[in-house]
Amino acid sequence: MKKVVFLAIMLIGISMTAFSQTKNVGIGLNLGYGNEVSQPSIGAKMLFDVDQAFTIAPSFNYYFPEKFELLGVETKLTCWDLNADVHWNFYNKDKYKLYPLVGLSYFSVKSSVEASLGDYDVEGSESEGKFGVNLGFGGQMYLSENLIASAEVKYQIISDFNQFVPSLSLIYMF
Repeated sequence: MKKVVFLAIMLIGISMTAFSQTKNVGIGLNLGYGNEVSQPSIGAKMLFDVDQAFTIAPSFNYYFPEKFELLGVETKLTCWDLNADVHWNFYNKDKYKLYPLVGLSYFSVKSSVEASLGDYDVEGSESEGKFGVNLGFGGQMYLSENLIASAEVKYQIISDFNQFVPSLSLIYMF
């Protein structure tokens, strides 16, 4: 988990440095749901308005762990994803933006197993990560000069694992 947090902080730091000249930079909270993971997620999202037509939107989402037990073996699944999306703001008015999005995704899943066999305790874990593509649509509504509410639906296309991810965000613009 420490590696994930470090990677997310590095992404945010690099992104803020790269776009420090831009006036419209935002950061906020992201809430979503992965239909294949079958778990809600919480995360961070950033917005960088390149110009009126395009916005770069990196995000990190942590899905709540799923625990289950089968034949005395406790299993825990933990998932997260890191995304870099581009929004094409085809409708961009004073209070609203509508956009299709396309982007890259990295999805990671970790399985941890614990079991007791007589006097022996057995533990193990396995993790795997895959790159994929995001396709979707979203909209933003300015609640005030600096506060944006956002709703998105996207489909993550990942080898042997595709999922539909609706999300809501609250973003503060600097």
